[in-house]
Amino acid sequence: GRHFANKLWNIGRFLLAHLEVGTAPLSSVDVTTLALPDRWILSRLHETIEAATSNYERFRLNDGAAAVYHFLWSDFADWYIEQIKPRLYGTQEGGASARAVAAHAFNVALRLLHPVMPFITETLWRRLPGIPADASISMAAWPVAADAPADAAAEREFADVQQLITAIRTERADRKTPPGKVVDVAIAGDRALDVFLRDHAETIRRLAKVGQLSRADGGASTGSAVQLRDGIVTVSVVDPQAVVDVDLECARLTAEAETLDQLVLAQEQKLGNEQFVARAPAAIVEKEREKLAGWRAQAVVLGDKRRALGCAG
Repeated sequence: GRHFANKLWNIGRFLLAHLEVGTAPLSSVDVTTLALPDRWILSRLHETIEAATSNYERFRLNDGAAAVYHFLWSDFADWYIEQIKPRLYGTQEGGASARAVAAHAFNVALRLLHPVMPFITETLWRRLPGIPADASISMAAWPVAADAPADAAAEREFADVQQLITAIRTERADRKTPPGKVVDVAIAGDRALDVFLRDHAETIRRLAKVGQLSRADGGASTGSAVQLRDGIVTVSVVDPQAVVDVDLECARLTAEAETLDQLVLAQEQKLGNEQFVARAPAAIVEKEREKLAGWRAQAVVLGDKRRALGCAG
C-alpha cells in the first residue's frame, strides 16, 4: 500500500505539473479524432470502471481496488503517460487532447479508488483543473462506463505496440544492454508489418531506446518471436559490443524452450478436447488457437537461436 501511495502521488505530481488551468474537459473533445493511445486508455478505463464497480457492489473490495491499481500503475503510468510525454512537453502536436484525456482518466480513477484510499485521492482530486474549491471527492458522482468509450480495435492495435516494445526490451535484457543505451533493431515479418512500423515507429523507438528501426526479411530469425494481429514477427537487437556468455545463454534458452514445450503440449491437449472445443465460445477457442500458434512460433525461434550459438541438444 505504501509503495502504491507513493506511485499515485508521483503520478499526480507529474500530471498536475503539465495540466493547464484551462485544460478542456473530455466532453468538449471529439473522441473520434483522438490518437490511438488516447482511445486505448479510455477503453481500458471503461473496463476498469465496470470491473471496479461490479466488485464493490459485491463487497469484493480487494478485487475492486486491484482493478484500479493495475489501471493506474501499468496502463496509465507505465504506458499512457510515457507515450504522451512529447505532447505534454509541446514537442508534438495534440497536447490539448492528451491533457484532456489524461485529466479525465485520472479524475475517474481517483473516484474509483476513493472508497479504499480516501485521503490521498481527496487531496489529488481537488487539485485537478475545473474542480471547485469547496468540492469534495466524497460527494462526486460515481463513475459509469459511459464516462469512457470502449474501443476494442484500439486495444488490439495498442496491444501489438506493447508486445513489440516488450520483446525489444527482453532482447536488450538478454544481451545485458545498459538501460540507457540506444540500440538498432531489425524486425522481420510480412508486408502488413510495414504499415504497422510506419504508424508506430516513433513510439517504439522512444519507449524501447531504439536508434535505427529496420526491416530484416528473413534476417531476424534469431530474435524474439512476437504474435501480433497480422502474424508472427521476430525482433533482433543489433548491438555489436554486446558480450554474450554462451554457456549461460544456452542454459537460459534451454530452460525457456522446455517451458514452451510444456505450454505447447498442454495447449494441444486442451484443443484436442472435443468437449472444450464444442462447448466454449468460438472466440475463446480461436484465442486459444492463436496462443498455440504463437508458442509454436516462439519454439521455432528458440531452436534457431540455440543452433546459432551451438548449444548442445
